[in-house]
Amino acid sequence: MGAVLLLRKDDIAAALTSPSADRMADELLRAAERADLCSAKNAVGTGLRGEYFAKEGMQGPAQLVRVDEVIDFDRSVGAAANPRAASIASVRWSGWLKASISGAYRFHADAPNMQIVVARQIVAGAGARPGEKMDLAAGRFYPIEIRVTQLTESDRRIQLEWTAPHGARYVVPRALLHPPTETVAVVPKV
Repeated sequence: MGAVLLLRKDDIAAALTSPSADRMADELLRAAERADLCSAKNAVGTGLRGEYFAKEGMQGPAQLVRVDEVIDFDRSVGAAANPRAASIASVRWSGWLKASISGAYRFHADAPNMQIVVARQIVAGAGARPGEKMDLAAGRFYPIEIRVTQLTESDRRIQLEWTAPHGARYVVPRALLHPPTETVAVVPKV
C-alpha cells in the first residue's frame, strides 16, 4: 500500500520563510523520499543472475545461468541436487543492488578468490582496502558483480553479506537484489 503525503501550499510557504527554513525544507524532502520508498513503483527484487563456469576465471561458456534469489551458495548442496554443480570451477553473479537505508555499508568477501564490485568500485576481496566502506543512498540502484574466480574444496559456503549502517551484519536479502536489465551496456574488461 502506497503512502500519501499531503501538504498545503500555505504550510510549505510558511515553513520556507521561518528561521528554521533550511531544517524544515530538509524534513519535507526526507518525508517525500520516505513516501516514495513506500510506493508501488518501488519494485521488490528477485535476485541476481548467476553464471556458473566449468573453467577457472569464468572462462568459456557458462554451464548454468539462472537467477539466484540470494547469494548463499553451498557447493555441497548444489552437487547433491545437480551433478553438473560438482564440475563448477568459477561463478559470477551480476545485477543491481538497492540500499534500503542511506549510509555507509561494508561488504564481506570471506571466501578465497572472491571479489565484490559495486558501482565499479572493488569493495571487498582482492584489490579492496581492508574495512572498505561504501556510501549508498536509500532507494537508489547500484550495479553489482560478485566474482569467484576459482572455487576450491574449502569454499563450502559463499555469501553476499554486508554490515549495514546500523551495525548489523547479514546476508543481503532478495528484496534488494535485481537481475541485470537488457538496456544496460556491459563494459568490457581491459
